[in-house]
Amino acid sequence: MAHIDLATSAADLRTRLERARKDHQAENPHLILQTNSPTLCNPQCPICNGTGYVRRNPNACVGDADFGKIDLCPNARRLAFTNKIARGEIDPRIGLTSFEIQSLRWELIQDGLSDGHKARQAVQTAYQNGHGIVSLLGKSGQAKTLALKIAVAVALNDGKCAAYANMLSVLDDIRLAFDERENKQTELVRRMQWWISRDVLALDEIDKTNSTDWAKERMFQLIDVRYQRAIRREAITIIAANYESPDEISAYLRSRIEDNRFVENGLVVYLNGPDGRKAVPIGWRY
Repeated sequence: MAHIDLATSAADLRTRLERARKDHQAENPHLILQTNSPTLCNPQCPICNGTGYVRRNPNACVGDADFGKIDLCPNARRLAFTNKIARGEIDPRIGLTSFEIQSLRWELIQDGLSDGHKARQAVQTAYQNGHGIVSLLGKSGQAKTLALKIAVAVALNDGKCAAYANMLSVLDDIRLAFDERENKQTELVRRMQWWISRDVLALDEIDKTNSTDWAKERMFQLIDVRYQRAIRREAITIIAANYESPDEISAYLRSRIEDNRFVENGLVVYLNGPDGRKAVPIGWRY
């Protein structure tokens, strides 16, 4: 029987856990855990039994890309984010207030006010599937923005990396990389990666971006990588725009959002109902 050095095995496990923790901190700075926290997760967690980590693929064999890889437990991610909300440490790029994160739910989109129920159905379908590109198109007052924000709030509460922003804000954030005196390219890549890496990314008002070559290039780069992640079933991108006809959409964007895999799943929706803002109750906060 081969001799197993238990001390070495335990040390190796601790090293792997620490490496995984640092990898998650680097990839998801808004979910950084306190290193002096007595526990990463609920001790009764049914997923990780309180360790805070789970194997990425329990069925992976030696030689597989996921063999030996561990991820932060979804419940630990949720706990970490809840603690950051309580401490007022939310990354502003997430795009929602703490009130919105805690309050926004699918039920807020009411039937009969507009075509908002169609937006809700399309976004919920993609969220349940865990991947895809949802396109909410059409005139104003169709609860497009509300559907985007709800999806992000639900994702954050489920322990996912998510963000809501209008496209101009995304471009402004990326443009800040050029304010750096040194390492401009590194900062550009870092900022692009932040938006690209979200599990759920909601991009509002993509029709209102400026038409400079720089803006077009960055927008294409972001949408194209998000498209690749969607067809690999890795992420969800939700876009909203006041396009009332397919002919108004740029060729590169239309080609991607009209991918048959999205169209067949009802993820491209034109919303042309009555303006729901005209029927918003007094005191409504959303």
